[in-house]
Amino acid sequence: MSLDSAMTDLSFARDVIDRLDGWVDELVAPLMPLRALPRNDGYVRLEFRLHLPHTVMVGKLVRATSGLRAAMVLSDLGYITESGTLLRAVSDFCMEVKAIAEALHRGGEPPQSVKDFVAQYFQPKSTTPEEYAAAEKVRYVSREELMKADIRMAQGTPVDGEKMRMLRRFINMTSDAYVHGAYETTMELYDPRVRRFAMRGHPDPEVRHEHAEAVALKLHEVVAAIELTAAMTSAESVFAAARDARRAMDARVPWKMGSDESQAP
Repeated sequence: MSLDSAMTDLSFARDVIDRLDGWVDELVAPLMPLRALPRNDGYVRLEFRLHLPHTVMVGKLVRATSGLRAAMVLSDLGYITESGTLLRAVSDFCMEVKAIAEALHRGGEPPQSVKDFVAQYFQPKSTTPEEYAAAEKVRYVSREELMKADIRMAQGTPVDGEKMRMLRRFINMTSDAYVHGAYETTMELYDPRVRRFAMRGHPDPEVRHEHAEAVALKLHEVVAAIELTAAMTSAESVFAAARDARRAMDARVPWKMGSDESQAP
């Protein structure tokens, strides 16, 4: 058996990745055109016309889609640790979308963490070192605070919310290693065939494919975030397309769980 035939077929994942920006474009459309606000330094600050919770969700999806596509390109080129670094950011974007969606779906007064997170998203950043030094220091909402949405979403369902949060923490820990240049991630770049570290892209096609598969697995999280956002904004066509893609992934390798006979819900 050849190496290529032994690898997981990622053609479906690549097809879905190619559709992501079209879906996000539809979600962005009601927020366009952008406003251009003049700044004191002669430049302009681009802004969405509406500063609402769902605007944050859409903004995060723009970054998640771009980041996921870049992660796949980097994996294909052999820049595997750089791909992992991007996937860590994409994971955060999707978790933030989920936290806001949970608050909107539940209705009523949102958790203070979600209100603060939305407000901080739109807060202009300092443009000079002096301005930053003089500004009041902001305590940004932590991942742990936003991850409480996992517990709330699990209430009344068979899902173990605490176990879900424990799993998310573990996945974050493994991904953080790429961001911080952990020892293990440096060792991933070692090529024993030439006894050198691969700093111009890992040459082993099996290693590159393994990391491309990690991108495909993260794709499921991005599609689910798009589906949630479409549901919260009544974007029916995007919701249906993302839901169908997610269900198709649930029935395929590498996303499929269980036996070969299992079917997507």
